[in-house]
Amino acid sequence: MPNKVSRLGPEDLFDLRYLRDARLSPDGQRVAYAVSRTDREERFEISIANSGGGGEQRLSYPGNAMAPRWSPDGCFIAFVGDGRLRVAGLPSLSVSEPLTPDHLSVQGTPSWSPDGARIVVSLLERRIAEGPRRIMSKHFRAEGLGFIDALSQHIYEIDPSSGALRCLTPAQSICSQPEWSPCGRRILFLATDAEIPFASYSPRLLTVGADDGEITEVLGSRWYIASARWLPGGEHIAVAAARDSTLTISTLSLWVVDRFGTDAQLRTPGMVGSIGFWNHHDMPVWDCMYGTNALSILDRQTAFASVQKGGCVEIWRISLEGDVAVDRVLTGDRSCIVLDANRTANILLFAATDLRSPTELSRATLDSYKEDRITRLNDKVLARWPETSVERFAYESADGTEIEAWFMASASRAGPLPTVLFIHGGPFGATGYAFRYDFLLLATQGYGVVFANFRGSAGYGEPFVRAIMGDWGERGYPDHIGAVDAAVARGFADPRRLGVWGPSHGGFATCWIVGHTNRFKAAIAEAAFTNFTTLYYLTDAPDVFARDLGGRPHEIPDVYRARSPITYAHRCTTPTMLLHGEDDLRCPISEAEQFHRVLRDVGCTTELFRIPGCSHLGDSVGPLSARRAQNEALLSWFQQYL
Repeated sequence: MPNKVSRLGPEDLFDLRYLRDARLSPDGQRVAYAVSRTDREERFEISIANSGGGGEQRLSYPGNAMAPRWSPDGCFIAFVGDGRLRVAGLPSLSVSEPLTPDHLSVQGTPSWSPDGARIVVSLLERRIAEGPRRIMSKHFRAEGLGFIDALSQHIYEIDPSSGALRCLTPAQSICSQPEWSPCGRRILFLATDAEIPFASYSPRLLTVGADDGEITEVLGSRWYIASARWLPGGEHIAVAAARDSTLTISTLSLWVVDRFGTDAQLRTPGMVGSIGFWNHHDMPVWDCMYGTNALSILDRQTAFASVQKGGCVEIWRISLEGDVAVDRVLTGDRSCIVLDANRTANILLFAATDLRSPTELSRATLDSYKEDRITRLNDKVLARWPETSVERFAYESADGTEIEAWFMASASRAGPLPTVLFIHGGPFGATGYAFRYDFLLLATQGYGVVFANFRGSAGYGEPFVRAIMGDWGERGYPDHIGAVDAAVARGFADPRRLGVWGPSHGGFATCWIVGHTNRFKAAIAEAAFTNFTTLYYLTDAPDVFARDLGGRPHEIPDVYRARSPITYAHRCTTPTMLLHGEDDLRCPISEAEQFHRVLRDVGCTTELFRIPGCSHLGDSVGPLSARRAQNEALLSWFQQYL
């Protein structure tokens, strides 16, 4: 038996490995999968194994290898090596020279033509801008990218035998998610006017002719589109999308349209849930959760989709023609990400995570959905860690709305604990059964963690999402306080030792709470926004806030002031840390700076903790120093004041 540790520290995070992507070979007998690990720095590796287990080979590539995709004959694997497209031959796994130039970096995953002769990828070009910048656009910076005036992203076709490169979308803007049609004549892709979420309503869905270069718009401005996949034959497309939605962030259903965007058929009418992975986690695997990994096509009649259902992410089997039929085939207290399906091999390939375990690769049979784990990346590490317990409960908010919630603590807890209320981001995300290391860190250090899916959270239907729109602070506040009241009433939480913490929207809600009650003994607002007016003018995504609040700051100044936590910050007496990345462009660090200054003005205990090189999701995908610093700051502040 491995030696158990009594509690976790910030450094234990880096013992973990994470599944990042996987695909079955065309015959379903093998699987190629990508894993990230930490060895002084973050590393990415690709392995090939038998889909039934065993026979593992590791790609002998010295750099970082991601996004493996099999050729149609199963003889090659295209992958992204240090940002450039490469091909490995089987069985030797000898790796080609890069097929894309060093000034163009691959975004997303490659897609093979049906005959295996060509590959399409989305390539990002960042031209060096020297001297002064002359900015003429409203949207000129993007989270994770910086200035975008010298940036372009197009779909390119590559001939792997000759290395010939051809741009297919020179007249389009930011293009992503290319997929070759089964007939080989067209490439499906998404395009938007800016590499900024919410700058436009959503990307448009288009096709480009593989030979003639003709661009056809499939779906446009009426649609909010997350991902799309060809159906066999190449005449129809399955789309995870919403049509004519008035939600700030749309709830996604599954639609089928023909390749011209007509005859749209909703295949999930009345669904309570949203296609996609919406749980807020702190794993460095955001690339695994979105895009084409939300949707897998088995055949002309059947698709599998990852669906947020409450605090779980389930895999649903959805009929694509004929009578509407939806089956929830993989469920349970976890989050599942559909990756691939193969009828011949009778395999559904998926990744799974829960509150105790990061992403691991599994397979299920298509006839009975019997499951087997393929990877065991963290079993030895987790066996050494202290045990924790999780209790799910439901409570009624002040107006009678039922809210789903959880309480995590050490398995050896006795009596009410000093407890931290965690508030997830979004607010249109969710929390629940997905791995968060910082929850385990606090729990094994003797704290309880209570977290809830307050109104606005994904996975409970459109009316529940709509219930927070227009006033995130006032409408969310009773749900947050209700979670604490419920944890106290059940004997979980010590009412004299309560803390509150959250990132992004959770940071906003934390700042709202400390301006409206002195009940909490300590607070941490991470990557917060505190002033809707300054946020509108400085964020990379202003339109989402204008759409939610009902106008721009000069049009409804009183609304912006009333909805902003900074308006009430002078009331705060709670020791409050503002934890923020200096490179955050979604919620710029000025949002934390001004709130910090108000607290200093009124004599409230406060600290502004600035993390260099850290963007908005720095706690999960930032440099290792940023991830360590976030956990260290989180633990030390609550140890000092809670």
